[in-house]
Amino acid sequence: MLQTKHLSIHHLKDLHPLITDLSISINHGDKVAIIGEEGTGKSTLLKHLYKPELIQSYTAVEGEVIRQFQAPAYLPQAIAEQDLDLTLSDFIYKDIDYAIFDFNQLYQLAGTLNFEASRLDNTKQTVRQLSGGEKIKIQLLKLLAQNPDILFLDKPSSNLDLESVTWLKGFIKTTPLTLVYISHDEDLLGATATHIIHLEQVKKRREAKTTSSAMSYQTYKETREATYIRQGQLANKEREKQAKRTDKLNRQMSAVRHQLEDTKNSTAGRLLAKKYRTLQAQEKRFEREAESFHAIPDELDQVNLFFQEVQPLPASSTLIHYDHEVLVTGQNLSFTMRGQDKVAVIGQNGIGKSLLLKKILKDLSRKPKISLGYMPQNYEDSLVMTETPLQFLAHSASQEIIRTTLASLQFTRQEITHTIADLSGGQKAKLFLCKMVLEKNNVLLLDEPTRHFSPTSQPEIRKLLKDFPGAILTVSHDRTFINSLCQHVYELNKSTLLQIDIEDLLN
Repeated sequence: MLQTKHLSIHHLKDLHPLITDLSISINHGDKVAIIGEEGTGKSTLLKHLYKPELIQSYTAVEGEVIRQFQAPAYLPQAIAEQDLDLTLSDFIYKDIDYAIFDFNQLYQLAGTLNFEASRLDNTKQTVRQLSGGEKIKIQLLKLLAQNPDILFLDKPSSNLDLESVTWLKGFIKTTPLTLVYISHDEDLLGATATHIIHLEQVKKRREAKTTSSAMSYQTYKETREATYIRQGQLANKEREKQAKRTDKLNRQMSAVRHQLEDTKNSTAGRLLAKKYRTLQAQEKRFEREAESFHAIPDELDQVNLFFQEVQPLPASSTLIHYDHEVLVTGQNLSFTMRGQDKVAVIGQNGIGKSLLLKKILKDLSRKPKISLGYMPQNYEDSLVMTETPLQFLAHSASQEIIRTTLASLQFTRQEITHTIADLSGGQKAKLFLCKMVLEKNNVLLLDEPTRHFSPTSQPEIRKLLKDFPGAILTVSHDRTFINSLCQHVYELNKSTLLQIDIEDLLN
């Protein structure tokens, strides 16, 4: 259905490699997941597989792609700016082929995804006014109603509520359609993927490494970890053996050199000189052998970031206390949070979770002794896209410390001077975490913090936040993240905020 032969993709801007020698055959019904760290070219690869003209303005492509599908459908990472001000009705009806569009399926799926069918004909509400999850839903509804034969999905679970993620997981698992999708959701990947394409930037992000494996995500993950350990052991063993041989050789050469300096006998001197040349030849042979040693593998997706010198509020202190507080979205809630609590808020898309977080941000900003860190759902709310990472962090620490911290997060020398608009979603998320660490915040408000981090680096993000000594209030639909970090979970519904049992959430 889709085949690539020796596909390589480079950035035109700096000829930086993104994809190297990818050969893959995708058959009918395959579920192919593209994974990798932020900025490794996942969205670029997905666009090229779907429609090559989407990337031709900024990439150079080598190799061949054979496309044997007839009706592809593509879910972008973000809705085009010109479509955001369309009404919901205009968005649904824009550019559809009435001959194949299935309105029955459209309305049935709307009910399944808890998206009121009547809203699809709304001529007043715009797409821009939808929540992040609702934007994903309305795009999925439109795509699936067009009866595609292959789906290209860029982070389809991003911002979806837990119930919708469960539906998406079941849909991907059971649909006969072929899917190629990008995901950072470990739970979704583990339940659905039958083939993994892993994009990496290695050797200090100078080279691209592209791995294609026809296996489940869990099997791939275990195989990769075992290979990493085995390669590391082999590389270290080679170097240890080389060090011992070199040390012995250096002692021999030093001894012969001293004998040469001390000898008065011309015959003995000639023999010693010959021996020294032999040792020199052996030294060159060792150096040649070292060139073919196994490379020491790059650290597996490390996030070298740590909270230090944070002064948390007392565990018993009251951070937030609402007594029958009425929100702008209509809910009446009573809620108390202490100075070192770690709390998650869940709820359906569009219910008002992000608005609640913004209200808490405003209320806490007035309080003394609180150093507040905030990661919004829409990064553009807090980032100036024309600034560089260095400018964004300029007031958080010295230039030297900022550069060192960004380097530890795998930012290249070029990326820290690029505009933020050029960065991937994951790199933008790293900037917020970096700011929190540098400013030693003692309270963190996080809106969907894991959605842009690769599944292989998410354990590092969970560890970073789990070790944070202060208070965390997070909106999240990531079950694994909530289970590893949070002590309390609340669900925001149409009327109030209810505490729920974490075990119920996981089940």
